[in-house]
Amino acid sequence: MDIAAPNGTPFVAPADGVVTLAAAEDVFTLEGHLLMIDHGMGLNSAFLHCSELLVREGDVVKQGQIIGKVGATGRASGPHLHWGMKWNSARIDPKLVISAVSPSGNGP
Repeated sequence: MDIAAPNGTPFVAPADGVVTLAAAEDVFTLEGHLLMIDHGMGLNSAFLHCSELLVREGDVVKQGQIIGKVGATGRASGPHLHWGMKWNSARIDPKLVISAVSPSGNGP
């Protein structure tokens, strides 16, 4: 799911979890700077194209904690946050879980 936002806009963890990947190098040419969180029970989030990562691998994050900033790194035509989710290796639409993890229903 792509969320349009100005460059540098902070985004938050949609649920508690552990950071499994925080890559701010130019290793991922398509994804850009990216962040992955294991929320437990097979649920994972990935955030792509970040301008800045505010957490590191191994960090424990809490729902609502600011974890990064929107950017346009990698293959992106403009600043936005790409938020992907998987449940046991199956891709799922983050919209399906937003109401469960976000009181506002707006996501990160």
